[in-house]
Amino acid sequence: MIWQPARVIDRDADRLTLSFSAPETCQRCARGEGCGAGVFGRLFARRETRVALPARLAVNVGDHVRVGLEPAHLALAAGLHYGLPLIGFLVGAATGHAVFSDSAFRDAAALAAGLVGFLVMAKLVSRRFRPMLNPVVEHLSCHQDDTNSLFSE
Repeated sequence: MIWQPARVIDRDADRLTLSFSAPETCQRCARGEGCGAGVFGRLFARRETRVALPARLAVNVGDHVRVGLEPAHLALAAGLHYGLPLIGFLVGAATGHAVFSDSAFRDAAALAAGLVGFLVMAKLVSRRFRPMLNPVVEHLSCHQDDTNSLFSE
């Protein structure tokens, strides 16, 4: 499992909203031993990332959790979300180039057709081919009542 710590910032009956800190706060990335997200974090100033997940765990706002993903599921999701739109662009560009092969605007038509192919595939991926990553959420915080009961005995 690939784990990432988060904090619960909102909770309702069926959803948890989690806040993940920016990658540049990762100590492994700061030492150059991480996944490389810290490098991109320095290039693109980002604040925290917020994600809403189904509430399958009894946690409160302010509690710390960790969220885990299977590496194979993450690789599949990355392949679908990045690879299929790229394939759509390439197929669209090749089709546009072939259809407008005798035109003076062949390159512009190929670019336009490629962008249309990219957008169509990106829309399909976001709506229909979204794989379920099934993240595992584990509680890391102690409840205030739990810590008080340890010291009261």
